[in-house]
Amino acid sequence: MRHFEIDIVVGKKDSMDNVLMVLTDRLSRYTMIFRIKDKSSDSVNKKFEELKPSMGEKVFYQTFKSLTSDNGLEFSRLQEVHSNTYYATPYTPSERGSNENVIRIIRRFIHKSTAISSYTDDYIQFVEDVVNDYPRKLLGGYSAESVYLYNEVLSLTS
Repeated sequence: MRHFEIDIVVGKKDSMDNVLMVLTDRLSRYTMIFRIKDKSSDSVNKKFEELKPSMGEKVFYQTFKSLTSDNGLEFSRLQEVHSNTYYATPYTPSERGSNENVIRIIRRFIHKSTAISSYTDDYIQFVEDVVNDYPRKLLGGYSAESVYLYNEVLSLTS
């Protein structure tokens, strides 16, 4: 099962700056971080429209069986790119707790006061790798990546 929570990480509060779209698998806590142009629904949808052909539509829908977001305007048109979209209850971040905890880890490396555009793609990839390689008590000391890959292998053999 691949049910993802989604949120946006903003650096410096500047409408001209890039933002990070963070997707977290609810089961394994595996995280994907994408830099997008801005915090608009067009930018969010455009990233998903780019992912579909690069992954293949079948793999895209197998990977992202559902998306759960907050009620921000940036996710208001998410149903246009994915039919299984769910919205958390307003002012209830606990309904997307996996994603909120991952963002807390990301904030150790990407600070609120620094523009996202000042970080290189390699650095953002480094942050994603650290988040996915981090051993977690919740996962029995295993990393999110190892649990995600283990579940991927299980789904291929069944």
